[in-house]
Amino acid sequence: MENSGLKCKLYLSDEGFGHIVRQRAVVEELRRHLPSVDITLQTKAQIATAERFIPNIKLIERFNNIHWDKKPNGSPDLQRINQRYANYITTSEDYIKTELAEYEYDFTISDFVYEAFEVAKYKNKPSFGIAHFTWDWFFSKLYPPPVHTDVINHLLKMTGNATRIYLPPFTPEEIVHHYNGRAMEVPLILRQSIEHKVSDSQKRFKILIMDSGTGILSDAIRSALKRVAHLSEFLFFVSEKLNVEQENVCKIPAQELMVDYVADMDLVIGRAGFNTISECIGLRTPMLLIGEAMNPELNENILLLKRQNLGSFISLETFERELDKFLPDFLKHEYVFIRKMMSGHEIGTNGAEVIVKDMLNYL
Repeated sequence: MENSGLKCKLYLSDEGFGHIVRQRAVVEELRRHLPSVDITLQTKAQIATAERFIPNIKLIERFNNIHWDKKPNGSPDLQRINQRYANYITTSEDYIKTELAEYEYDFTISDFVYEAFEVAKYKNKPSFGIAHFTWDWFFSKLYPPPVHTDVINHLLKMTGNATRIYLPPFTPEEIVHHYNGRAMEVPLILRQSIEHKVSDSQKRFKILIMDSGTGILSDAIRSALKRVAHLSEFLFFVSEKLNVEQENVCKIPAQELMVDYVADMDLVIGRAGFNTISECIGLRTPMLLIGEAMNPELNENILLLKRQNLGSFISLETFERELDKFLPDFLKHEYVFIRKMMSGHEIGTNGAEVIVKDMLNYL
């Protein structure tokens, strides 16, 4: 197949921001090898963010059939998930018919929309999945399981049509084993050229506190910052959306990506989302992670990181109510060890390059 002028359909699920940052790195690498590639991105909930951070692409605003419902504390709302996926197979089949009627592309990238693989198969085009966890795995880890076995099997069947699935470090071992033969393990997927934000810290210890895209931790962060208001030796960086006015708080503009500040920090505190983990490891910045009740992805991330001594864990209650007491002791002991491990790890960060070079073998 001639590489010039290829058309790509990029499907993003409607959950979170991490996959947008991940695909930004892949798109940049893809354009480096194929300058004239024509990319159309399809998503809905975060389409404005996707447009802002992955420039010069065509956009289709459409719900891509994957969503999970959360309670205010971030834990899965099992009842609503059960209701949402009660008719999933029928909805999935209708979605595929719509896509087939419009599909005029040379290859597909999915992160992680299952139907994309089925559509590409019907059109006899290669399709590439990128994910650090899959939704079939996620739903199967919840108890009681909110999604019927028939739905899980349907998801697995569609994934079986992918040409290749790329799995970065810290993907749950069950997923790696399940897709053995079809999957390729790759380094962390990070941008290789980025203008990192630098701040004037006046030699204070810099801590970036990151919320989720949906603001689940907003109230907890405000409470925690009140607790540490008297710690003048620290400078805390948070989003301006929190509206915190405090001498030792620096506000990051809402339109900027928090991860662009990671390289300049001494410590990052935030949810154990994969994007936060990837950026911290890649930039060798120690991290202190907050879990969520009944979130198998975050729990798995924390477990794998603790195993390699690349991060530590703080409960939401301790973070919100006792951060002022926790920090000094943490920095004297565990932080020193984590910083040493971070400086010496050999985890690769050129996942986007590895993925694109492998894709080119099929194009």
